[in-house]
Order: sequence, then C-alpha cells, then structure tokens
Amino acid sequence: MRSGYFPIFLLAMVISVPAYGESIDPKIIEHGPRDSKKVALTFDACPTSKEDEYDERVIEVLIREKVPATLFLSGRWVEKNGERAKFLADQPQFEIANHAFWHPHMLEKGDERIVRELKRTQTIIKKVTGRKPKYFRPPFGEVDERLAKLASQAGLVTVQYDIASGDPDPGLSAKRISRAVVNEAQGGSIVVFHMNENGVRTAEALPEIIRGLREKGFELVTVGEMLKKAGK
Repeated sequence: MRSGYFPIFLLAMVISVPAYGESIDPKIIEHGPRDSKKVALTFDACPTSKEDEYDERVIEVLIREKVPATLFLSGRWVEKNGERAKFLADQPQFEIANHAFWHPHMLEKGDERIVRELKRTQTIIKKVTGRKPKYFRPPFGEVDERLAKLASQAGLVTVQYDIASGDPDPGLSAKRISRAVVNEAQGGSIVVFHMNENGVRTAEALPEIIRGLREKGFELVTVGEMLKKAGK
C-alpha cells in the first residue's frame, strides 16, 4: 500500500459536508459537530506483506488510558488475524468498522468489485467478531459519490477524517506527530492513525496526543458516539 494518506498538516476534506443534522445521500462523514468538545481517534488495520500486521503497543496504550476508538479493519486483515480481531471486538471501548477486503484503490474498480469488497468484509467481521460494522472507511482516503452510494446501499456510512496523523511517514518524529494532531484538533475532529505496523511511531506518539487533547478539554469518543444525536 502507499506510505500514507495526506500530508500531516493538511485536512483531508475530500467532499464538503453539510451542517450536522442536515440530510445528505449518500453520506460522507469527515467530522462531527463543530460545536461539540468531542474528538474521535480512529485506527486503520490494512493488509500488508509483513509477517506481523499488528502493533499491540497501540492497543495497550488505548486500553491503559481507557480511550474509546473506532477500528477500521480490512477483511483480509481479519482473515489473517482472527484471534486479534476477536480480542479487539471483545473490548467494549472499541467500535469495529469496515476498511474493504483487499484494500484496493476502489475508485478504479467497477461497481460489482466494490460491492464484493464491502460485503465480504462485513461477512468475515461478523463471523469472527460477532459484530456488524456500521461504518466504512475507503482505502487510501479515496472516495467519490459513486463509492459512497454503493457503501450506503450495503448498509454502511462512509467515514473519512479531517486530520491525517501522518503516522506512516518514517521521517516524522513522534513529537512532531503529536504536536500536529493536538494543534489541529477541533470539536468534532476525526483523526486517522494505523495499528498494523504501518504506523511507524503511532504507539510512541499516542500518550502525548491523548494527554494533550484531554488537557484542551476534549472528550475522546468513538465515531458512533460522536455522531449520536442529543438524547439518542
């Protein structure tokens, strides 16, 4: 896969999102309500050619610090890491989501292939973890209306992000990653990291990120919790 998504200091605003609560079909969520004090940390598990595709240090930090998070798992990753996927799903603080099966450049694929990617991933995640994902993140952060519509038809809401941590970049220090994420965070921000060893310094940067966001008064939540309507 490519080394990362967007440069760390750019917001990944692929498609502009209407004010929270307005209807849009299909939905492409890049952030939650800006008038909230909630931030969602999300972690992608993409299939790689590496023998070990799991950075347990990332999960240890999240569990130790009691941080809810949304984990976007590719179907192939779940297939190769079944016990790990089941362990993650057993942790009530984690929300399990869909990250396609083979992690392809989906905008280059036809409708039939896209639907197969989505449904195959839904099936294996449900089989292994007992959970049925509600959210989908496109591989490489590449999305258009066609892809979002197909995801919607498969029962999935497309979730992007407004802050790319840049954690796959080996040239970025943990301090630089943490400083950028904390400085860029706004109410409703969705931050993307990796938990499959592609995040070179993710585990090292996370404690400072968590501390910095909490010191700024942010509540760390899952994507689902962030998008809940008041009282729901």
